[in-house]
Amino acid sequence: MTRIHGAARRLKIFPALLLGFSLAGCVSSPKATKPTSKIDKLNERAIAFHERRCLNDASTFYRQVLALDPPKEPSPAQIAAVMKFAPRLYTIAHEFFPLNDVVAIIHPDKPIIGYHLFWGDDIDFPDDHDPTDHEIVWVEYDPASQEVREVYTYFHDHILRTDEAASNANANQRRAWVGVEWGKHGSLPWDAAGLLTGEPNSLLKEDWQILSTKGIRRPDHPLARAWPSRFPGDFDAYRSFTMLVDPSRLLEQKKMITVSRWANAVIDENFLPYNFAPKTEWP
Repeated sequence: MTRIHGAARRLKIFPALLLGFSLAGCVSSPKATKPTSKIDKLNERAIAFHERRCLNDASTFYRQVLALDPPKEPSPAQIAAVMKFAPRLYTIAHEFFPLNDVVAIIHPDKPIIGYHLFWGDDIDFPDDHDPTDHEIVWVEYDPASQEVREVYTYFHDHILRTDEAASNANANQRRAWVGVEWGKHGSLPWDAAGLLTGEPNSLLKEDWQILSTKGIRRPDHPLARAWPSRFPGDFDAYRSFTMLVDPSRLLEQKKMITVSRWANAVIDENFLPYNFAPKTEWP
């Protein structure tokens, strides 16, 4: 865990977990550190193949993971919790990509829900063969009081939390505020963007500096021909999260909710008919 100074004294950044395997082509080779169990090993092999977009191989191992530890149908109380704690997502006014899908995954042993968000694409990656941009918000709650304990968000290979995020959620009907970065969709807990303190997460400012000067990574790519080539505003505009995108609508409409500890496996096998980038499963 890394602590940073100023306003970010309240912002904690955790590195996302690294994969346990590396691949050459579609052939996996285990590293020295072994997973703790057979099912962990199968899951790590699946994710490693998935990272290389060897999807048939990945799905073979994902199916074995879920055969050993099948997902469960959520109870009415669990579905109610998913809806109750669904985060409030805020984009800037001219966010280019829509929110296409939301999968809510309830941890079987811990009071935490992962909201897996699939945006229309990532502004920097028209060429990665992922038709959506996979981001995550995790909400941990107290089963007795039904209060939010912690809010964690995925932000470009980091997991963020702030001390204020849970209290802000509880003051807003237990629904966490999450700022969604323009085009790249890194998710920010309250007040990681520095809206109150003026001192934002430095990673956010670095992205703005690149996108507003150099512009997006592949503006000449055929799939990006209709996309904006750069961010047109200043940093305050980049963190002006004013447009509510409510994931509850998609959760109610598509009902993609399950109970499982194996997030990537269950999304791949049970919910999405397209490829997505596998991500850290739990904070």
